[in-house]
Formats: sequence, structure tokens, C-alpha cells
Amino acid sequence: MRGIVVWAALVIATVPFSAAAAQKAEPASHEMDEMVVTATRTEEPLKSIPGRVEVISREDLKEMPVQTVDEALSYISGAHLERASGPYSFKSTLTLRGLGNEQGRTLVLLDGVPMNSSDMGDVNWNRINMEDVQRIEILKGPAASIYGNNAMGGVINIITQKPTKIAEGRISTQYGTYDDWQLRGIAGFRTAEEKKGLWGRVSAFYHDSPGYKNVPSDEQTRYTVKNYITEKTINGKVGWDFNESNSLELQYTRDNQSVGEGKEIFAYNGVHRAYDTGAWQGRLNLGYEGWTGLINVYFNDTNYDRTQENITDSSDVQKYIDSYSRTDSKVNRQELGVMTNVSRVWGPHTFTAGFDYRDGLMDGTDYSRTGTITFATDYGKIRTLGGFLQDQMRFLDDKLIFLAGLRYDNATTYDGRYDTNISSLSSYTSNYSDHTWDQWSPRASAKYFFMDNLSAYLSYAHAFRAPLLDDMYRTGKMKGGYKISNPSLGPENLDTFEVGSDYQPLDNLKLSGSGYFSVGHDFQYYVNVSKGISQKQNVGEVQIWGMELNAEYDPFKFMDIDVLKKFSLFANYTFNDSRITDFPGRPDLVGKLLSYTPQNSANVGFTWLNKYINNKFAVQYVGEMYSDDINTSNTTIAPHALLNGKIWRNLDFIKYGENMELSLSAQNILDHRYIDYRNSNGENPGRMLFLELTCKF
Repeated sequence: MRGIVVWAALVIATVPFSAAAAQKAEPASHEMDEMVVTATRTEEPLKSIPGRVEVISREDLKEMPVQTVDEALSYISGAHLERASGPYSFKSTLTLRGLGNEQGRTLVLLDGVPMNSSDMGDVNWNRINMEDVQRIEILKGPAASIYGNNAMGGVINIITQKPTKIAEGRISTQYGTYDDWQLRGIAGFRTAEEKKGLWGRVSAFYHDSPGYKNVPSDEQTRYTVKNYITEKTINGKVGWDFNESNSLELQYTRDNQSVGEGKEIFAYNGVHRAYDTGAWQGRLNLGYEGWTGLINVYFNDTNYDRTQENITDSSDVQKYIDSYSRTDSKVNRQELGVMTNVSRVWGPHTFTAGFDYRDGLMDGTDYSRTGTITFATDYGKIRTLGGFLQDQMRFLDDKLIFLAGLRYDNATTYDGRYDTNISSLSSYTSNYSDHTWDQWSPRASAKYFFMDNLSAYLSYAHAFRAPLLDDMYRTGKMKGGYKISNPSLGPENLDTFEVGSDYQPLDNLKLSGSGYFSVGHDFQYYVNVSKGISQKQNVGEVQIWGMELNAEYDPFKFMDIDVLKKFSLFANYTFNDSRITDFPGRPDLVGKLLSYTPQNSANVGFTWLNKYINNKFAVQYVGEMYSDDINTSNTTIAPHALLNGKIWRNLDFIKYGENMELSLSAQNILDHRYIDYRNSNGENPGRMLFLELTCKF
């Protein structure tokens, strides 16, 4: 029965569009020449990609009522964002295609190099300055055939700006709810406006807010304080464009963050986390007589600190003092690697080949500051080597496009060890054996244009994810209890079948749909091995099926109405059914939905650009989900819908105002309070307003 429903969902994505196309003989006139690089690692027209790719442009990002890049991504279909405390979240997770709540299953790139850490798989979204972003490309579905590890749900590539003028600059200041101050600035230069010569760019971002108390008033104690945040980021890029095809650039980012968690007893700044990151990247683009190539080299060094403290109130002073505990954690994370590819067009074929190398390190220590001095140290490395081949073929005057690729990866975890003087955990002290896995990741897809305004695609792809260092080598505290290491943890695999269609019946109406069915093998999942203690294990099989539907409509596009520069309506809907279908160790979980994965989500809204006040408003809906493995009713996270909006105006009606813009953003306009999974005892920030002034020079 489920198989019938699955294939029905896939067919829904294409049948309505094909039926409508039969009634239209003439192709629509619309723009289809947008170029993307993420889907094939070479520059290709978006229309030529036999898969689902979405793009958020610089203009789109400026119009959105968001404060961070991951919030912008939450407006696309198939994406699920977990940012419980809004801008004050110490960690956020953005996943694609219903693959649970682990960031490590969605690969995130910054200018083509990975941001996912090797120990946790997470991404520090806060360190991305939105003023740096030129565009965001989102490739949905497995992409291991060209990217290897982490690309199970898809790939998000954040591409940053380069200067386009001899001299340019911009500065903005923003003030918002909870005494939230932000300051952004950029300055850039080029020796020539054409793509030749020396260029440079520097950007800076500062954010400071005392935050808010996320604990409901009836549950607050004398130790409850506001969740604060302080961020400082500076980014510098310099490069030389030799000509249109050959260029060299170097980039460095320094980021420092401190995020409070709403509790303070004795420690300075209370319970908090701090991140200090330095990231280097070198990029060489090459082109010669039909050949193109890329070499990307990177090194990221992050120092993470956390302070955790607890106390039990007591009228007995000595018992009160004795109950106080404090644990500090320090972790050094390092990522270095090189990503290369070379491409050449021969007749109807575009051949691409590449080689990638990546090495990741985790070196962490938890140590107590009270009572008997204890420590726990975890250390480990992971090295991955991968090579791929890909061929994109065009036939029938580019009406039929095939894409086939195959990648080989070798992943090795080594130098793993755990050491502690905590008696209850001393049995886990060990120097762990090295582990090596080999993986082949194929991909095959085809796209056919029935007419210029109607196309459909079909694809199959395999992907995998190697174990995380934290899961293999760290034993210690985690949210909800303790976790123990699993040095025998193996990779998880995913096979996905997908079908989709794009249809533009009118120049001002775009429709698209995708259906997919995925089977995950040896899925990594936390299992309760004893009371209060969990372990990540390979649990068997997970099946995911779903669909994404998108629509965009501009009803006044061809009307000569002075007040309307643009008026567009947009809507998207996502359905995901992600279930455990085989779990030998826990048969009671078979048939259960993956926790923290909503089955239904949607976005709907409009953008209205005019000569008076531009505005954009949208409703984001996230459906019901469970916060536990066995899907009990008392752990249900209720659905919620948020109304967000932004209005802005160029100040050209005042002297020197043509280079100034004033905007007002509002998140959660109706002040809807709800509990999110990241903090089961806390509320979201509620309504937040941000007033921003931007000046260009």
C-alpha cells in the first residue's frame, strides 16, 4: 500500500503539468539563462540541470525579513530550520529532504569549501555576514557523486561578493527588540571595472544584545538571566583577475562569538558558549582553449569554549555550597583540505573530473572546577580522499540532457583516544583502533524539454555519511543525559529516486514540483543503552518519501501601472514521511517517524515593489512533529505559523538621500509563543522588530 502511495506522490509532481502543456502549442517567453555552479561543479545554465536546484539572489536576500542566512533558507521548500531562540540561538540546524535533525547530512559550502565540522557535522551559521553574500545555490537530493561525505540531503553553496566598481562601499546600522544593535560595513576596489586587474574587499559585522529570558516567568529562578549574544566578524578578500577565465584570490575570516544560555550562578557570564574561528581560503580559476579548472585550498581553525554550572537551593548554607558544580569544556577543531576539478566540452559531452582531500581534527577536554578535580579528554582525526568522473550529454538540440557521475571515496578515522579520571567512565579509557571505509557513489539523471516552457526530469543517486568523531570517540554529557562513544560506528548510506517537472504556462506564472523516495541503510541514530545513557548506533533502515510543490505568480507584470514596479505572489508546500522501517535492536521503533522532522510545512506570501514603500510579507508554517523516538503523544511539538514582514524605502526625497535606504523588519508579527525542540523548557523570542539604515558610497 505504501509503495502505491509513494509512486502516486511522484506522479503528482508531473502529470498536471504535462496535461496542461498539451493545451498550449506556443512556448512562453521567459528567462531561463541563469547560471549555477553547485550542481555539476562547473558553470551550467540552471535550465540544463536534471534535478532540483534553487537560487536565492542578492536581491531576494535583501528583501527577506531575516537576520541570518539560515533563516533565509527556511523559505525554500524541502528545508527545515531549527533555531529555537532566534538570533540568540547558540546553535541552529538547517536540513533538507526530511533527513532528521542532524546538520551533518546536508553539506554546506562557503565559496565552494565545506563548513561542516568533522566532529559534530554542524555549521556555525552565525559567522556568515549577510553583507558578504552574493547568491545562495541549493542543490536538493544526494550529491555524493561529486561532493562525497555529508551531501545526503543536498548541498547549500553560499557564494560571496567581489567588488564590481573602481571604489565602492556600504555601511548599515540596525537597532531592534531586546536592545539589539548591529553594525555592518564593506569597502572594495578594483583597478579596472572590466574583469581584469587587482581587486580587494573587506567587510565587518558587529552584533550585541543582552537578549531575553526564554524561561516562562512562572518557572524562573533567581539564577535565570537573559540569553545574550555578542558577535564580531571581519572578512578580507584580495585577488587578481588575469582575464575572463583565469584568476587568483585569497580570503581570510576572523569570527568571535559569545552566546549566553540564560543561567548565571557564580561564573562570569554564566552558562555560555564561545567560538573563536580563523578561516583561510585560496582559490585558483583556470581556463585555456576549452579547458576549465579550479583549485580550492582551505584551512579552518575553531576554538570552542563552554561553561556549565548548576546548584541546588537549600536553606543549609553548607549543603548549598556543596551542591554547586561547574564544568568547563575546551575543544579545538581544525579542518584543512583541497578541492579540485577540471572540465572540457567535446561535442555534446561536458566531461568533468576532480579530486578532493580533507583532514579533520577534534581535540577536546571537559574538566570540573569544583569538588574533586576531574577531567575527560577526547581526541581523533578523520581523513577523506575522493575522486570523481562526470559526463553531461545533450541531444536533440538540447531537448534531452543526461547526467551521469561516479565517485570513489576513502575515509579513515585515526589516532582516536579517550582518557578520564572519572571513576564511572574510566572503563571507556582507550586508544582506539583506526577504521577505514571505501565508498562508491553513482548518480544518473535525465531531463527532457517537451516544449520550451515545460520540462521533466528523473534521477537516481547514492550518498553516504562517514561517522562523526564526536560519536566515535567522545563519552560525556549531552542534552538529556549522557552519551558513550561507539568506535565501531560505520557509515550510513542513502539511495534516492526522484522525479520532477517545471512548467511556465504564462510569462508571469511559474510552477514546479518534485517527488522523491529514499531508503537509508545503516542509519546512524541515538539509542538508549541504559537509563539516561545513549549511544549512536547503525540501526538498520529508514524510508523517506515526500514531495515539494512551488508556485510564483506576478498578476500585474504586463500592466502599465505606475505604482507597481513588481508584485509577485509565491507559495510552496513540503510533505515528508520519514520512518524507521528496520531496527533489529529496537523493534518497538519500527514504523515510527524520525523525531524533530515535521511531515508538513509551507510558505506563502507576496513581494510588492513600488515607488512609495516596498514591502514583503510571508507566513511560515511548520507542522506537528515528535521530540522522542517512540512518538508518544505527550512529546508532540505542536504546529505553528509565523507571520513575518519587511517594509523599506529609498530616501531619494531628501538631500543626498538617493544613496540611503530605511527599512523595518518584523519577525513573528503576531507574537506567537511556542516551545521548540532545542529548548524544551524555553520559549522563542516572540515578536521582534528591527529598524535599519543603510548608506552606499
